[in-house]
Amino acid sequence: MEALVKSAMEAEIGGLFPETSRDNIERVRDAGTTAISFRVLSPLAEGADRVVVKAVLAEPDARLDVVLPMTLEDYLEDFATEESRSEFEEFLRKCRNPVSLRSRRIRDDRHDLGDQAEVRRDAYSKVGEFVVDHCDVLIAIWDGEASRGRGGTAETVQYALEQKRPVIRVWGESYELLNRESSNGLDASALKGIDQFNRLFVAPDEKARYIKNLDKSYFEEPNSAYEVPANVREIVNDCLFPHYVRASIMAKRSRDQFHRTGKNIYVCSAAAVAFAAAAVLIAPIAKQKWGLTVSLMIEGMGFLIELMLLIFMLWTLNQARRKQSHQNWIENRFLAERIRCGAFMAICGVEPSPIQVLPYMGHSQTVNDWTVRVFEEIWDRLPRLRRCTEEDCKLLNPYIREVWIGKQMRFHEDKKKLESHARKRFEWLGASVLKMTIAAAVLHILLLFWVAKDPDSSKQLYEGFHVLFSFCALLLPAVAASLAGAEAHREHLRLEKRSANMVPQLERLDRQMASATDPERFENLLQQVDEIMLRETQDWLMLMRYVEIKAS
Repeated sequence: MEALVKSAMEAEIGGLFPETSRDNIERVRDAGTTAISFRVLSPLAEGADRVVVKAVLAEPDARLDVVLPMTLEDYLEDFATEESRSEFEEFLRKCRNPVSLRSRRIRDDRHDLGDQAEVRRDAYSKVGEFVVDHCDVLIAIWDGEASRGRGGTAETVQYALEQKRPVIRVWGESYELLNRESSNGLDASALKGIDQFNRLFVAPDEKARYIKNLDKSYFEEPNSAYEVPANVREIVNDCLFPHYVRASIMAKRSRDQFHRTGKNIYVCSAAAVAFAAAAVLIAPIAKQKWGLTVSLMIEGMGFLIELMLLIFMLWTLNQARRKQSHQNWIENRFLAERIRCGAFMAICGVEPSPIQVLPYMGHSQTVNDWTVRVFEEIWDRLPRLRRCTEEDCKLLNPYIREVWIGKQMRFHEDKKKLESHARKRFEWLGASVLKMTIAAAVLHILLLFWVAKDPDSSKQLYEGFHVLFSFCALLLPAVAASLAGAEAHREHLRLEKRSANMVPQLERLDRQMASATDPERFENLLQQVDEIMLRETQDWLMLMRYVEIKAS
């Protein structure tokens, strides 16, 4: 049966991808920079579940995710033999972080025996739905007959068909795809981002220097009495920091390009208006003093420079869009932040919060986002972590408060001040330009009244100031618009408010962490810190996803 499952996978799964995804897969395979592997999600029930798991895990670099319908103790009671339990436990060890859909023992709910049986059937039904909801394609070893109870294969297959999930049915000596036209199938769009991340070149000396600085920041500079064990320090340096360096360098390069593009466009926009205004206003004066030829030269030069600036703006904007500097910045920054938090979780021997994309964040990030996939892959490749003991918790507590929570509080306090200063600077510049525009308009009106009283004696003075005030009337609103665009481009106010809101949350966790000396509470608070960091980064991603450079 395993051989038949493998044949079904080889024959059917590739065709379930849309054409663009198939092109991505072929391109990546030809380049050889990114390995493509399977992940199988299973409850590891006796029989068919394990057949599929064995077939998938036989593929190179395949991974196993496990979801348990009930607590481990309750689930083991359903396996008929010691051999079956041993096989289950062997598979379970291959999964880094199993998910359990029930946290309480069934007997603790005080059901009678009949009710307990119904609870078990309900648990199997829910685990089938969970698998369907979280898989890309369902492989069902099924005879085609109706279920002999709740939670059976037929019920799970029917649910998958209702959800328009691709279903490959394997039975006897054949297999078939039950819903070839499924609209909720495989998607390899994340592969492009993953491959781009893997192909980023970082010079060895730059990488070594970066990792050395990180090692110093995490393990040498802290004043805490806790000394991270050498093997944990080695894991973080070898398995997490190299990926952090790659993501951080890509984020910084892309951020600088994005900010530089925005600054260039907004400066050139105001400059283009200035040269066009100068051409229109100075050309008539030049015509009177130096003749038509000089006038045309001045006018032509002004409009030519305006045209060159506009073309440069368009070229700069297209370059930024082609290189996807904005998208690369925010996505790599998100990944870098997850790895940075992951390093602290690894030091403490605690699994990080899974990256769940809440429904209201779906427009900004999806479960198929390449950053989500890359972090999961990085974390899966870590060696098993040793959970901290009570003694470790007492020593780790001040370390985490100083190096993680404390630094984050100082970062957000500094960020709040920095963004506030930048916002106020833009507000001052905008107000100054507005005042200058009003002053120029008032002086222009007064000049007109003055000239009206004595036209002959004020003619020459009028011509000079008329050009100046007209130039200000055309240029200063364009400068104000550029300043407003630049301020919106950098989102100073929103970033200031976000950092201001993060500080009290971190202070609350810091106070709670101070009294966490037992492993259970310490781990729980660590996961809360990680969860807050994750949500804050996702919120930042949602905010910055729609910050665009407007050439208009």
